Amino acid sequence: MGQSPGPDTFPVTSASAVVTTPYAPVVEEELLFLPGGRTLAYMHSGPPDSNLIFFIWFHGLFSVGDASDPPPPIQKRGAHHIAPTLPGWGNTSPLAPGASFASTVVEDTLALLQHLRPLARTTDRPAVPTPALRIYIAGGSFGTVPAQIVFGAPYAAFPYRRHIAGMLLMAPFSPFREHTGYARGLEWREWVSVGPLTRVVPGRGVERLMKLAIRGKVRDVARAEDFLREEYFKGMNDEERARYVAWRARRGVEEGIFERRMAEGMVRSVSKSWEIAELDEEHARKPVVIAVGESDTSLVGLARYLGEQYKNVWMRKYEGWHLASAWSMDNLLEDMFAAGQSVGSTELSFASESHRR
Repeated sequence: MGQSPGPDTFPVTSASAVVTTPYAPVVEEELLFLPGGRTLAYMHSGPPDSNLIFFIWFHGLFSVGDASDPPPPIQKRGAHHIAPTLPGWGNTSPLAPGASFASTVVEDTLALLQHLRPLARTTDRPAVPTPALRIYIAGGSFGTVPAQIVFGAPYAAFPYRRHIAGMLLMAPFSPFREHTGYARGLEWREWVSVGPLTRVVPGRGVERLMKLAIRGKVRDVARAEDFLREEYFKGMNDEERARYVAWRARRGVEEGIFERRMAEGMVRSVSKSWEIAELDEEHARKPVVIAVGESDTSLVGLARYLGEQYKNVWMRKYEGWHLASAWSMDNLLEDMFAAGQSVGSTELSFASESHRR
C-alpha cells in the first residue's frame, strides 16, 4: 500500500477573492460562442489571474455547471473554479451532427480554457500555457465520464494536458466498452438505464421511454424538488441524515436550500467513449483519487475496476449513498490537492506507488 500524500503546501490566499456567501447568486452563467455556431454555457469564480490552480468541475446528469459556491478547499487556495455545462444540457448546444461526445467535450474544454487563460504564443515554439499553472479535473457520477476523457486527451488535442496535476472521480462510471462486466453489480434502476438492454433495444427505445417517464418530473422547480426528495432524501438512514445536517451547518446552508438548488439545476439542464488502456506514460504518472459511497452498491464495482486500470490511484470510500459525496467533498478535495502537489508544473511525476484505501 502506498503512503498517504504529504500535506498540501500551496499558498493560501485571502477568501475575499472568491465567493464566500453560501449559495449567494453572485456568480452568473456566461456564454461562449464557439466556431460552427455552437454555444458553451459555464460559470467560473475565484481569482481569474491565478497562476496556481485551475479547478475544472464536470457535473452529472440533470444538472448544469455551477461555480457559485466553491468548497472551502477551493477557496482557501485561491483557485479559479471553472464549471462548464456539458453538451445538450442547459444552455450548452447539443453535439454537432456527426460529432462524438468525447471529441466535443475536449474541444469545448480547450476553447473555454483558451478563452479564460489564453495560451502564450511565440514565433519559434508551439503554444504553451504559463509554467506555473496547475489544473485539477474532477467530476461526480456521470461527470466522471467527461473528466476522464479530458484527463486522457492527447496533447495534440488538448495542449493544457501538461499542466494537469491530478483528477478526482466521485461515484465514478467506468468505460463500458472496455469494462465488459460493468453491469454485474448494478441495481435494477441503473441496469435499466445503462445496462446491456440499452444496447440491444433498437431505435434507442429504452432511452426514449426513460425520457417520457421523467419529463413530467422536471417540468418545473417544485416538481423537480419533490422528485429529488422522494428519490434521494427520503430514503436516508439516521446516520447519513446526520452527516448531511452536519455538512449544512459547516457550510451555513439553510434547510431546503440544497434541495432547491439541485431542483433548479435539473430544470435548467433540460430547458433546452474513451479508453483507459490508451493512456500514455505521461498520463499514467498523474495521480487519480477515486471515491465512492459504501452504500452506493451500483458504483462500487465500477470504482474498483477504475482503481485497477489507472496506475497512480488513491481509492477512497465514504459513508453513505450517491449524494453523500457532496458532504464528503471537502476531504476528497484535500486528498486530490495533496496528491497533486508532488506533480511539477512542467515535469509531471508522482513518487508514491500502489493504492491508498
